[in-house]
Amino acid sequence: MRSRTRIAAALLLALSFTSPASAQEPIKFARTPDISPDGKLIAFSYLGDIWTVEAIGGVARPVTMHEAHDVNPVFSPDGKWLAFSSNRHGQYDVFVAPAVGGRPRRLTFDSAPDMVTGWSPDGKAVVFSSSRGTEFPANLNCYTVPFDGGTETKLPLFEGKEAHLSPVGGYVAFVRGPGTWYRRGYRGSSNDDIWVGNLDGTSQKQLTTFDGQDGSPMWAPDGRKMYYVTEQGSKPGCANIVAQNLGPGGVAEGGYLRLTTHDDDTVRRARVSANGEWIVYECGADLWVVGTRLGSAPRKLAIEVNADDKSNTERSVTFTRDATEFALHPEETAAVVTVQGELFLVKLPDGGKATRLTESPAFDHAASFSPDGRTVVFLSDRTGQEEIYLLEADDPEHSEFTRAHKFKVKRLTTSVEGELGPTFSPKGDRIAFLRSGKLWTMKPDGTDQKVLVNETQVFDYDWSPDGSMVVFARMDGSFASELYIVPTDGSSPPKNITRYATYNADVSWSKTGNRVGFIGQRRGLYAPCVLNLQKPGTPGAAGEIDWDDIHLRVDRAAGMAAESVAISPNGSQIAFRHTNSGDDLWVANSNGSSVTRVTTSGQAPKYMRWSRKSSGLIYFLNGSGELRSVRAPGTFASLVGGSVATEPNRVGFQAKMTVRRDEEFAEMFVQCWRALSDSFYDSKHHGADWASVRSRFQPLVGHVAQREDLYALVSLMLGELNASHLGISGKLPTPDEWTADLGLIFDDSYRGPGLKVAEVLKHGPADKRGLNIKPGDVVLSIDRVDLTAKVNVSQLLNNKTGEGVLLDVTSDVKDPKAKRRVEVIGASRDRVSQLMYERWVRQNADAVSKASGGKLGYIHIPSMDDAGLEVFVRSLYSDHFDKDAVVIDVRYNGGGFTHDQVLNYLSGKEHTFFRQRDGGEGLVLRSYDRKWTKPVVVMANNRSYSDAEIFPHAFRALGLGKVVGQATGGFVIGTTSTRLIDGSTFRLPRTGVFTNKGVNMEKQGVVPDVAVEITPDDWARGRDTQLLKAVEVVSDDVRDWKAKKTGIAAGGPAPAPVPPPTPVGNNSGAAPRTPPTPAPMPKGITAPGTPREPEGRIPLAE
Repeated sequence: MRSRTRIAAALLLALSFTSPASAQEPIKFARTPDISPDGKLIAFSYLGDIWTVEAIGGVARPVTMHEAHDVNPVFSPDGKWLAFSSNRHGQYDVFVAPAVGGRPRRLTFDSAPDMVTGWSPDGKAVVFSSSRGTEFPANLNCYTVPFDGGTETKLPLFEGKEAHLSPVGGYVAFVRGPGTWYRRGYRGSSNDDIWVGNLDGTSQKQLTTFDGQDGSPMWAPDGRKMYYVTEQGSKPGCANIVAQNLGPGGVAEGGYLRLTTHDDDTVRRARVSANGEWIVYECGADLWVVGTRLGSAPRKLAIEVNADDKSNTERSVTFTRDATEFALHPEETAAVVTVQGELFLVKLPDGGKATRLTESPAFDHAASFSPDGRTVVFLSDRTGQEEIYLLEADDPEHSEFTRAHKFKVKRLTTSVEGELGPTFSPKGDRIAFLRSGKLWTMKPDGTDQKVLVNETQVFDYDWSPDGSMVVFARMDGSFASELYIVPTDGSSPPKNITRYATYNADVSWSKTGNRVGFIGQRRGLYAPCVLNLQKPGTPGAAGEIDWDDIHLRVDRAAGMAAESVAISPNGSQIAFRHTNSGDDLWVANSNGSSVTRVTTSGQAPKYMRWSRKSSGLIYFLNGSGELRSVRAPGTFASLVGGSVATEPNRVGFQAKMTVRRDEEFAEMFVQCWRALSDSFYDSKHHGADWASVRSRFQPLVGHVAQREDLYALVSLMLGELNASHLGISGKLPTPDEWTADLGLIFDDSYRGPGLKVAEVLKHGPADKRGLNIKPGDVVLSIDRVDLTAKVNVSQLLNNKTGEGVLLDVTSDVKDPKAKRRVEVIGASRDRVSQLMYERWVRQNADAVSKASGGKLGYIHIPSMDDAGLEVFVRSLYSDHFDKDAVVIDVRYNGGGFTHDQVLNYLSGKEHTFFRQRDGGEGLVLRSYDRKWTKPVVVMANNRSYSDAEIFPHAFRALGLGKVVGQATGGFVIGTTSTRLIDGSTFRLPRTGVFTNKGVNMEKQGVVPDVAVEITPDDWARGRDTQLLKAVEVVSDDVRDWKAKKTGIAAGGPAPAPVPPPTPVGNNSGAAPRTPPTPAPMPKGITAPGTPREPEGRIPLAE
């Protein structure tokens, strides 16, 4: 009790005698704290380093100082050491360092992230979580690694992702569930709960049953009380710390008691001192300490940090690539490129030193020249909103834009909605742009702004050559888009020129030739198409349109999928990006008579622009952000100049600028906030005051020095929405070394010597003729290194993918003569993970077959996309079409967009039977028309996300069968993504999903007809009770279905033979012609690429 009294007194003195005027401003956004065993010292992560400070606050001292990101410090039981995670080698590894500072020592070496969660009670091992396992279903797992280094040991926990060992009794508390750490207010099955069990994996019991987030389990010193963080009993979205008494075996006794009462923010990570007297935790932007004695008042820590920057916050960078957009000057003597949110002028065709046009911390982009080349219109978020600006020369000595050294910027719009895609008319008298999904125009000085197309969902457009008309693409509520033409004077309403309501977009109008090029979805293929504006015959005047049956004058220029297209100036050719056989540029004749691959080196072309000055020349940006040009075949210039270059010409540029970290981070934060302000599917932001959210979080950007912490800060802002399909990713380190896999499943309970083989993975690297490795064999060494407890296996397998790995294997560790040496070629984790998934599917299929006597089929759909659809169709038709029923499993399915296609295959009704003379009977005349007409049961769980939730909901709503398993999590929003100024990717949930009864599926998961939970005992025995219950349910449905069938459908007697009927469509007396060979089942349609992702099918995947 003395230590508690001393700390309380010290806190009082600190509060009484510290002068705010003389003190440095306390830090914000210190993260992942821990408290020393005696409660006197706090460790935390700040600016990417580990620091310690007295529990009363004050000036912190560094424990680590490294350019990498250090996080999750945890004191050893004796308080002398700190274990932490650091990405010094690209991924997060476990390190230990003296608590007073010193050189850290690395304990883990795997290419998967290893995140520290605690220590063993004796201090001889560090506990951590890792995603290194290749098993399916994929989970985080908990491990220990010796303090002195060596072999990691996996803890046998049922889906445990964060383990905390009890100081006494050999118990472990662990967090189980797919919950999201930063999401506030979530209620549903995809939450986290706390479980308690024996350290050997037995007697695992659920401690918390709240349907919101429970986390940070903390043991009292005697093991008879558990502290943890929960929203239960608090204001929604505000978690607090509670204390729960425990009985024998870690079972809860009585109710919990609250230790904190925060109702304006939420408690996150919390840690208790080993003496059980104090808890440190994150809440809001600060660290807090609270005593465990009831009535103890929480105190916010005032912490000062005196730190230099570990690396330069300003970098002088010369970019020679990484351009994200470009615009050609009308004379094609130069181009404006966008690099890192700034505009640069690049000379053509030779490139060279680029002239900087804009200099602002904001994101300047989407440049477009005026027809006379004297001004550039562009977008910028300098005011916090995307507005249109005009850029022109401001150099008395060089008035020509391409020769000027000084430029001035004028703001043209002041709308609160924000604008997109500004371009000048061909005459330069108007500027067109998009605002709130409508097409607007204005004068070049920003005046006379008016709506041209007053209907929303316009997302693409182009001017006619004379500027008298605009062709635009507009999408309906079902994501179908059509092309329309409207006169710019508003004299008549828009006219639909495609009348093919699938997908029509990425439109460009030829400067001569009266043709429009676009991507059109025809017969399932997103192909380059050309629409002739005039009827065949003598060409009319430019701009003259024959409206009669215009929609029938569409030619598919190539029978290939296109990601983006651009029609040539004379309309005779169309360039397109095709990705199915290498990501390259292709050119087709508009009438489809010729298709040629123009590049062959995987250029990934985008922003393709045809030259108007040099016949057949095409400019584009490649996947590396380099400006390239290439000559199209079949043009006069290509014939005169010889063969077409296989390697496109590179317009080398040097764009020099200073990248300031603080400005870049501030801009990234604003981009994220604004993207959700403008695009989140719910304009009320799930009840969050979005402007207030910005004011709370934006000041914290100044306390962030590394991208990892910025991503965490943005994630916390996202958590205010209580929504799924959110996230920021992209620009983080990758492992220096990748850990290979041998395709051997080892016995985790075996304690040596070596590693005992439990199973050889089918089709894996060790499943080869001549190796003869069998279950029960023991691997004694890897590459001549004996596998003792002091050896780290991941370290031996790093950089071994595709290389030979020598294994000493024995069938009897006591018999030296039984040892033999074999060589296994290491495989990537991704490859082995796929094989583990296939193993899981085989095991489930075998279990269904065994339980049903071979009468039922099993299909797991891994994803609701084209690849998953192909798996489903192939399995349904080839493996199970003769079965009485099928079990369709969408557990662990991340979602997509194919629910309707899957349902279409399952919703057939028997109406007519076709029986062939020589045998064979079916319901259709063409194989691709086949439908499943027999019973089906669908399985789902709390890791069936998004479109894998829509599917079971719709399956049941259509009366197709029952749903078995767990309730889904309620993670259903249509999403797309956008690019931030630094190249990071940010997700945008844009489309809400509601049932026909008005239920928002983002707020309520799909509840199964038959609920089944898999228990830890079931898991330990390898028994899938959900699967077995699904077999039982559908078997009952089969009995009912058979009882109701009559006639041929019931397998009754066949009617008397009759002459074969004349095939439909043959009305003559001649012998029936042989029907054409049916086309094979399609393998799925390649989804639209990035240029049309926001406007095309919005994926529903989490």
